[in-house]
Amino acid sequence: MKKLFTTLAILGTSSVWANTSPIEPVLVPIIDKAQNINIQMSKYEVTVEEFTRFVNATNYEMSGKCHLFNAKHLPADGTGKANDADLLANPFRPVVCVGPLGAIEYAQWLAKTTGKPYRLPEYNEWLYASSAGKSSRFSFGEDLNYSEMCDYENIEDAANSAGLKQHHNYRNRLSANCNDGAIYHTVVGMYRPNGFGLHDMMGNVREFLQSCDVFNKKDPTLCQKYVLAGSGWHWMPRPTNVFDNMGGNFLGSIEGFRVILDSSKKQSTSAQTQTFVEQLMLAQQQAKIEHDRLKSLPATPTGLHAKLGKSNQVSLNWLPSTGENVSYSIYRSYLDPSKKTTRKMNKIAEGIKTSHYVDHLARGSAASYQVYADNVIGQSQASNEVSVGQYPVFQVDERIQAEFYNQYRNTKIIAKEQRQSVLFDGNAGDNMPKQRPFVPSWLTYKFNSENAGQAMLTMNIRGQKGALVEFWQGNHLVAKTAIKGSKHYAEHSIPAQLMAGDEPIQIRAANKRYFVLDWFELRSQ
Repeated sequence: MKKLFTTLAILGTSSVWANTSPIEPVLVPIIDKAQNINIQMSKYEVTVEEFTRFVNATNYEMSGKCHLFNAKHLPADGTGKANDADLLANPFRPVVCVGPLGAIEYAQWLAKTTGKPYRLPEYNEWLYASSAGKSSRFSFGEDLNYSEMCDYENIEDAANSAGLKQHHNYRNRLSANCNDGAIYHTVVGMYRPNGFGLHDMMGNVREFLQSCDVFNKKDPTLCQKYVLAGSGWHWMPRPTNVFDNMGGNFLGSIEGFRVILDSSKKQSTSAQTQTFVEQLMLAQQQAKIEHDRLKSLPATPTGLHAKLGKSNQVSLNWLPSTGENVSYSIYRSYLDPSKKTTRKMNKIAEGIKTSHYVDHLARGSAASYQVYADNVIGQSQASNEVSVGQYPVFQVDERIQAEFYNQYRNTKIIAKEQRQSVLFDGNAGDNMPKQRPFVPSWLTYKFNSENAGQAMLTMNIRGQKGALVEFWQGNHLVAKTAIKGSKHYAEHSIPAQLMAGDEPIQIRAANKRYFVLDWFELRSQ
């Protein structure tokens, strides 16, 4: 195979060109008599520095396509490479874009070269080590508000959100309520260890394990999908006992691994390992400078309040953010009666130096607002959202465009080719498919029905097969249906039962499958 000299040239040691000696990991004893676990686990995720010794010794190929996510690439681009210079620039970040098979090959090489039983962890071993023997969601506690995670892990947070906004002009809907100082994956061991002394078990990169989750149907001795545990810099934290899986050939930059020594015998520290530890300390000191810089992002504005005055003048006020040289950006979601303006949140002002702003709405319109704080480092998380104005009251026999809702949860406006529609997707926490909690998306519309009785509900809709859609009037279920599933919009009609009154219409996703709604109407029968 072709050796990747680009990998070697970047690393920091002067003898790296010829160095094929393995760096044995710093080990932490993991013992649980109840599960017959008596092993030693690597304190850190395997780094580029360690993996490069394997590349040097075996000519291992690292030039394939990778689902790369960094300042210049998005996974969906399809342009990422496993040997991207950015991934290899810092030898003390976790090695990524190697997949489960690359991780297994590394562990086998380390075992063969050292004569010691190194391997990837099994799931029960990893779970016990990650939880540090605790029953809480995380080893350090429940952290239901996701406000303590950043002391222990590199996860989807304020720094990540600000970085994605700068590099790719988008941000995730939710992130942890803290700032860990890193945008993408960072140097190992930068945060507090868990109770066993292990670092980055629930953050930085997710970790491939030796355990198989899905076996090949034709040959049950072959693993089709390996267990993938933990959380990463791109994902909202999830409890230690929740895992996912990935195929053997999958290469991504949010996934790495660590190894274990299948022995309880205490190991002496080799010269290679001691040098690695000393160099890692220096790398951590350098990384801390950048972490501290990103931690100086402005605080999220709080207490946003909107008041609609004469001539549709909207007065916005909020509590000022702490920090120096802070300004504010105002974002507005505008409900335009003429349907010419998107309902998406768009920036309408920036560089505001006071904690007050005045906007003007057209007569008969409504709007929602959020405020962000800015400084030279980047942009804060969004403030609370407030709404003002006149939302239309819809009637029976009237076509209702999906974007004319007055309240929402876990939905997203899609604007394309003069059409606005609304995505119902319960994955508000940016979770992997197997890890999504059921947090239903919904929209509500002001509505008035003069008479009770049978009606025909028609909607223009697309989405996953089997997605359940419910229509409610207050506590009354108007209609419920499962869509056939399609990438293209199609009209779907079902019988409905209306009641008289001014209870709002709520459209609710009744399972985890997504759908996109363009419009709907309720016709009396």
